[in-house]
Amino acid sequence: MSTQPPSGSDPTPDELRRRFAVLQRVAVLFTLPDNLLRALARQLHPGFAARGSVVINQGDTGDSLFIVEEGRAEVTVKQAEGHDITISYLGDGDFFGEMALISEDPRTASVRALTDCKLLVLDRQTLFATIPADSDAMIDLQKLVEQRKASLENIIARASLVAPEQAATTVAVYSPKGGSGRTTVAINLASALAQQFPGEVLLVDMALPFNHAALLSSLVPTGSLASASARADTNFEEALLSVILHHAGGMMLLPGVLKPEEADLINAALIAKAMGVLANAFRYIIFDLGVALTENTLTILDHAQRVVLLATPELSSLRDISDLLRIFENVLAIVPGRIVIVLNNKTAKPVVGREDIERTLKQAIAAEIGFDGSKPDEAGVRGEILVLTDPRSTIAKGAQELAGILIGVRGDKDKGTHKLPFGFKVGH
Repeated sequence: MSTQPPSGSDPTPDELRRRFAVLQRVAVLFTLPDNLLRALARQLHPGFAARGSVVINQGDTGDSLFIVEEGRAEVTVKQAEGHDITISYLGDGDFFGEMALISEDPRTASVRALTDCKLLVLDRQTLFATIPADSDAMIDLQKLVEQRKASLENIIARASLVAPEQAATTVAVYSPKGGSGRTTVAINLASALAQQFPGEVLLVDMALPFNHAALLSSLVPTGSLASASARADTNFEEALLSVILHHAGGMMLLPGVLKPEEADLINAALIAKAMGVLANAFRYIIFDLGVALTENTLTILDHAQRVVLLATPELSSLRDISDLLRIFENVLAIVPGRIVIVLNNKTAKPVVGREDIERTLKQAIAAEIGFDGSKPDEAGVRGEILVLTDPRSTIAKGAQELAGILIGVRGDKDKGTHKLPFGFKVGH
């Protein structure tokens, strides 16, 4: 790779605007104010990697982060001499090299240019001189390094396993009422399934326009379904798989958006296209849906094999769910057998009892989650998943019970020994 060191003169206004636009697309820098982004843009120096050339080598030392301005690259890890595993693909706006930049550790992977690549190079000295150490961007960058370190070994270990023999079981988690604990339940359900089948359970955050699953799981997103949609059709599959996050507990996570304004990029056609890719890569796909019955939500509900309908023991919630069940059956043709009702007790003394709820809804409650005080809220603040950190909590027990129901429906008996699809982003 060739680079051009800083010449001492500032970039031209056009060059500065172009660099600034590139930095605005780098997810880990979203929290930086414009004045710091412009300061970084002035300090970057350009690099170029010809098609087929190696940008960084596994095991080498380094002190620079690389941002892909234009082009595509492949990330590989050497398991043995002559045996490399592809773990990620990179495109416009992606970055690599942050591990060496922050931790000064040797490069953990190699990066090879698949096309001619225009790069922007940020060295360690410039980073620490420009971005305050206590800024959200620096904290996120350090957190991302630890996150990618933790996931790398698991990704490599599972890369040689056999792919699932049947398409994924898709599960939509929905509630017509805000504040029902839907996202918390979805995260814990995905984690409970991932304990049985690590690397084979994907949580898709479709609670638009605001995504919170990554935040509540203490993960730093670097891409989304919306950002993957901007790639050319020929690269959509690798772009989609490359933005999926890996949680140390075994769950995978696909954010729908990185910013609320990206929600406009997601439509029914994109969802169907993504489901076609993901269904062959995972055993279970859990969709965390927003409250509104938008076209996107209806598309997922229509395609889901199971709909986990979250109810709270309140009269208003029961009325909404009764209406929703009629819509499911009469409008969407979702038969009662596809619906799994879960009762989530948000108070210590519920107003309505379980038997009354079942009588009102004319359908049995499949699982019940007991009141657990402030534990769910405290876990969310800490970015902890109770299935992993407090398996005796009522949320964890309820998620495990629900996971058992879904496993029984699918007919899974053995723990997962299946392939983790390549394409998940890890650092280098």
